[in-house]
Amino acid sequence: MGCVKNDERIDGLVAESVSSEEKLEGIRGGVMEKIGRIRGAVSEVSKLRKEVARKRRKAAENVNLSAVKYRELKEKLEEACEAEDFERADRVSHMRLKRSTDFYEKSCA
Repeated sequence: MGCVKNDERIDGLVAESVSSEEKLEGIRGGVMEKIGRIRGAVSEVSKLRKEVARKRRKAAENVNLSAVKYRELKEKLEEACEAEDFERADRVSHMRLKRSTDFYEKSCA
């Protein structure tokens, strides 16, 4: 009779052991799924950061180019005014206005 009780206990322990292993596998699966989602989110954030850095570099380049063009137009305007070529000065002035408007529209886009 004592042997039967031991066998029953062993069967119970084996059943508990399998159940615990299944639970552990379920937990591992859940953890792996969460890790996968986190990796995906990290990848997406990395892509966004690279895109923002690219846009920032492009904006800085546009600002620098616009500053150079602005200086050139300002010099041309001063030269035209000194030469009393007011028609040319007027054209340069309109070019300056158009370029600053174009820059504003690009930066807002």
